[in-house]
Amino acid sequence: MSIDQIILTLPDKSTEERARMRRNAEDKKASGPPKLRADAEKLLDALEAVEAQERDAVRHMPVAERVVQAFTKRPPSETEEKLLRVLLENPGSTSSALSQALGWRAQSWHLHFGTMCQNREADLWPAPPSKTRDANFHSSILADFERDGATWSLKPEVVGALAKLGIRRMGT
Repeated sequence: MSIDQIILTLPDKSTEERARMRRNAEDKKASGPPKLRADAEKLLDALEAVEAQERDAVRHMPVAERVVQAFTKRPPSETEEKLLRVLLENPGSTSSALSQALGWRAQSWHLHFGTMCQNREADLWPAPPSKTRDANFHSSILADFERDGATWSLKPEVVGALAKLGIRRMGT
């Protein structure tokens, strides 16, 4: 398949597929023969252009619509649905309490929830920088963190969007 044909498939690729393509292209650009280097550069430029276009399109959508789109494009795994549901059912809980409710230990809920958010960041909105470490605070894309008490609650717009996707509190 030619590089132009590959570039045409980029809008349909998942975040993980694009990341893998980006890593491969960066490797080829760094150490491949001249033709592969040129193709790698072309692919990297196309990836950036497609993702910039997607970010711009998302920027103008209402929050709830972005959430529905992100979880339709990449449906939640069984574990991700549990992460969302446990927070829906236990707003104002600590990460440890949410982990325990899932039968997990320590801060496992927070780790998995943050990864889920990070994996959909391009379809949602950028995560803000963390105030306590040199990284972005991915969990805060979908949830609000209350420093006093270290508790979590889903953003109200997210709750409504999840309901449209059929993810609700038990009994509702």
